[in-house]
Amino acid sequence: MATVRLFARLRELAGSSRVEIDGATVGDVVNAAAERFGTEFAATLDTARVWLNGEEADPTDPVSPGDEIALLPPVSGGAATVTGSFSPGAVVPGLVALVLVLLNLRGDEALWAAGLVAAAGVWAIDIAARMELRGRAFPAIAVVASAVVGAVLSSAMGAVGMTLAVAFAVVAVLSWGVFVAGYRSVDAIAPGAMVALLASSGVSSLVLSRSETSPDPEAVDVFLVSVILALALGALVDRFSQIPFLDPFTVTAVVAILAAVLTAFFRDLDVAGYLLVGLGLAVTLVAGRGLGGMLRTGAVALTETAPGFMVPFDGALLAASLFFPVIRLVL
Repeated sequence: MATVRLFARLRELAGSSRVEIDGATVGDVVNAAAERFGTEFAATLDTARVWLNGEEADPTDPVSPGDEIALLPPVSGGAATVTGSFSPGAVVPGLVALVLVLLNLRGDEALWAAGLVAAAGVWAIDIAARMELRGRAFPAIAVVASAVVGAVLSSAMGAVGMTLAVAFAVVAVLSWGVFVAGYRSVDAIAPGAMVALLASSGVSSLVLSRSETSPDPEAVDVFLVSVILALALGALVDRFSQIPFLDPFTVTAVVAILAAVLTAFFRDLDVAGYLLVGLGLAVTLVAGRGLGGMLRTGAVALTETAPGFMVPFDGALLAASLFFPVIRLVL
């Protein structure tokens, strides 16, 4: 079985940057990939260059177990990669972030909670789509229900409500498996429970961070500024991977810390406390990328961009889920 690496448009159409495909020759593997991923993938594949273990390949070249085949469309190089691999779905995380910023500025607690639930729901749907491509069942409805319950209980009961919401998330996924036969396997329950926990705790945490129980109601402002700037600049460095001396993980972590400290300074908040908060955000944003890659592809590979249009929210949800406990501890 050969490892097939996909780039640019082929990666988007397949929903993954790396797949395993059987075939005796390069041509067999390429044809099998075209059959697996559909007509648009096959049409794009017609103009792609094919490499076997770093050398340009011929369809008749034999393939051995462990060989690596790379499929590169014409746009996979230089500046063309930036424009040619653009997908309309790439703007969705930015739009969702903009909506959350506007809702935060509006100051309506109910709308803020509804916006968080909607963001968590879109993220869960994206995860579900990746799971489907891998042939895995995923309880998306249970995840969305967990986010709704998290918003309601945390608004009504404070920190106790967040605890109950987290417990509900686990029960919801397990119950879904009891009542729907296709969701009873560990492959469905484990990722479903993980995503439900993140959705529920992330929504609850950000609802509580704006509530009367928060040690600083302005903490959400720091969270939004730090997370949006850190993920945006990290993604920019990731896109322009040829920039020397920079990597997306370092940029994401450093920007998260600096943004938290500078926002606290200019808002006349507790700078020392928000330095610790920024450190927490830095760790969770980077760790979230690994967690998201595991959920979307089944393997932890920080050096590979995970498939999906809500990938930036992998780290954001993990950071959100721990944000309220952290500010309660350090502010």
